[in-house]
Amino acid sequence: MKKYNKIYLASGWFNENQERRVAEAEKVLRGLGFDVFSPREHQNEHLEFGSIEWRQATFDNDIDHVEWCDFVFAIYDEEDAGTMFECGYAHKLGKPVLIYHEGEDIVNLMLTDSLTAYFKTFDEVKEYDFQTMKHKPYTGEVI
Repeated sequence: MKKYNKIYLASGWFNENQERRVAEAEKVLRGLGFDVFSPREHQNEHLEFGSIEWRQATFDNDIDHVEWCDFVFAIYDEEDAGTMFECGYAHKLGKPVLIYHEGEDIVNLMLTDSLTAYFKTFDEVKEYDFQTMKHKPYTGEVI
């Protein structure tokens, strides 16, 4: 059986709510013993933000880590475009994609029909068996 240890944490962190969710996810997932790559912690601060060099370094680092990970844990709330790209790329690579979604908004079917597990609370995350990666479907309405 494959051992799942390395997580790519896909999420926006561009406002207070996103920042809170990604910080909590980092804490919960690391508390469960996982090696977590969180892009917000790797922003190439030695390069000028927004420059061509920064953009290329950040893109390459994120892609390398999606390839490195055993699975992607993504925060769906507020539909960050980068997060959606990372989920699609991971799915194409054959990696499990787990979605955390606190909100009540309708979820896009491209995620609901490609995910391995769907969570509404961090308590659900803590109870999930990450080593078996059993399907835990999204059952709500889709767009």
